[in-house]
Amino acid sequence: MTRSHDNGYKVMSGWRVGHLLEESATRSGLLVPAGSEKSNDALALVDVDSGLQFWAVPSGAWRFLWPATGEVVVAVRESQIIAEQQPDETHAENGHYL
Repeated sequence: MTRSHDNGYKVMSGWRVGHLLEESATRSGLLVPAGSEKSNDALALVDVDSGLQFWAVPSGAWRFLWPATGEVVVAVRESQIIAEQQPDETHAENGHYL
């Protein structure tokens, strides 16, 4: 099953796409590909569909520009997801507060 977006783009089944909470860049300004750094740190991402945070293993992740916004996003296989934020249903009627 794919998840369609109002902008004509979709995320294929088996994948999750999210915005990085922190960008990694070289001194020249080039983005460092996700999973290329020798690190055991999980990727902290914000889902482009739900806006909820999730964490994924960086190996096999793909970084690209999301066509709808021009922002850098990371695609990971759903099997690479370690943990994810659950929707807070108690405040759903009152909006989302940061």
